[in-house]
Amino acid sequence: MLTWTDIKNHARSSYKLAEEHEHSFKVVFEYPGGRLQAVIAAHYEAMGRAWVDFSSACCRADRLDPRAALQQSFNLAVGSLCLDGEVYVVRYTVGVDHLQLRDVGLLMHAVARAADQIEQSLPMYEPASGIVSAVEEESA
Repeated sequence: MLTWTDIKNHARSSYKLAEEHEHSFKVVFEYPGGRLQAVIAAHYEAMGRAWVDFSSACCRADRLDPRAALQQSFNLAVGSLCLDGEVYVVRYTVGVDHLQLRDVGLLMHAVARAADQIEQSLPMYEPASGIVSAVEEESA
């Protein structure tokens, strides 16, 4: 059975981790035009099971109307658009016992790509990368 340690080791061997903590790590993907999109994978226990959450910030809450956010969320292939404090994030959560190592990279890419596409679709494109640090500081 897969463990959080297996997932972290796989990510460490497949990607350059921007950050690594006991229960989370961050990978930053670069897209054409020099755009960067960070994905945070976090491990937690709930309902007697281990879970992994993949999330990527895409914009401040005041940049996207709630109705438009729900419409964007409906069109996501993987995950959903969620409000985390003052920041919208694309988020996908999966039980560790339902995850396969070959899918970790796919899920990180899918979440990052979705967040990047939402960012780009906003009028007056403004990367959410500056607000990610503020959100992480609040949750620390």
